[in-house]
Amino acid sequence: MATDLTTIFGTEIKVYLQPRQAHRQYVGFPGVHGVVAMHLGTRGRQLVISGTLAATGANYNAARTNLQTWLNSIEEYLNIGYASYTYCGHTYDYLVFDRLQLVPDNTGKAFHFTAAGYVTCQFVCYGTLLQ
Repeated sequence: MATDLTTIFGTEIKVYLQPRQAHRQYVGFPGVHGVVAMHLGTRGRQLVISGTLAATGANYNAARTNLQTWLNSIEEYLNIGYASYTYCGHTYDYLVFDRLQLVPDNTGKAFHFTAAGYVTCQFVCYGTLLQ
């Protein structure tokens, strides 16, 4: 059964697939100018998930702790094997998560406290479809 990506990342996300990339092996030989390329076909597409995470609490410290707990639970998906995930009616089979990255603002801050009592952060998560 597939897991909905909104269950993991919340509803404030954008999801898209990058086109497949061609993989080539380049080899040079002594005494010969130039290289030889061997085309190895294409490899799995990269799935990019970006958005905003927001957590609330009694004060900034509590909200920040709740947000960090959520980030830690997302980070656990980096350690599991491939699985099936869904988003807006699309199913992504054989997906592994490669990297979770926080996106700081132009001052270098990754976490922000809002007037409504939420601590938010922008993120990007990269995954690879293995097929």
